Amino acid sequence: MKPKILVSRKISDEYDGLISTSFDKLDKNFFDSLNGKLKIIGHVGVGYDNIHTQSAKEKNIKVSNTPNVLNDAVAEITILLILASSRRIGEAYNLVKSNAWRDHRPDITKLMVGNEITGKTLGIIGMGRIGQIVADRARAFKMKIVYYNRNKLANDLEKGATYYPDLKSMLPNCDYVSLHTPATSETKNIINSESLKLFPKHSVFINTSRGSTVDDDALIEALQNKKIYGAGLDVFNNEPNLDKRYLELENCFVLPHVGSATHETRLAMSMLAVNNIKCFFSQKPLLSEVV
Repeated sequence: MKPKILVSRKISDEYDGLISTSFDKLDKNFFDSLNGKLKIIGHVGVGYDNIHTQSAKEKNIKVSNTPNVLNDAVAEITILLILASSRRIGEAYNLVKSNAWRDHRPDITKLMVGNEITGKTLGIIGMGRIGQIVADRARAFKMKIVYYNRNKLANDLEKGATYYPDLKSMLPNCDYVSLHTPATSETKNIINSESLKLFPKHSVFINTSRGSTVDDDALIEALQNKKIYGAGLDVFNNEPNLDKRYLELENCFVLPHVGSATHETRLAMSMLAVNNIKCFFSQKPLLSEVV
């Protein structure tokens, strides 16, 4: 019998396969409620912390994700956030949209004056594939690259970047800090009150990885009290119900988790999820298996 695949946020016990997104909360209760028919979940996304993988494993349900096909798109959004937060693009856009621009005296020393990124130091936390592409893009702005990673990269992958085996020693040297780690127990709240104390006051924090890597209270407090210059965020805890305080901060540029939102990338992600399911029912190895 041909397997039936459901592409939806909801599942019924009539289906053999499910395609999920990050907005689908497949927790332990979800898995406990299944009748045993579901055999595979093709998740559209790299991160899968919305899926209780231990429960999936216990139920003998395969889970796949869609790594690598979104690397360039996420790197592009990272550079966008660096530029937007540095040049106060959110404030500038609102100034024009509200028609308040005409009411401002054209003081060239103050009006929407931001920071250049050319020649500044970018610290990358997590120098995997996306981190490396971000570094390549940043080099076009003559930025100096430093990075913290579990392991030092080979020289041909470093491309002149400076490795720090300790995050605490890297942060004080950064004008910009960009986070590119998966959501794990080790990376949960890696940006917290203690690490933020090490950021220079003029620095900018960028996050296009996962919301769980940031202690919201600590970051918001740092932004409110100008302990850092700004932040550019595409991911949040408890998406899409982000902490509303972020929306009140002029020095925080926010996006609705659109790092992979290009026609080319979303198509590639969707097709990889579908092909993982096709491989499963063809009794072939999955292209990107999680559990």
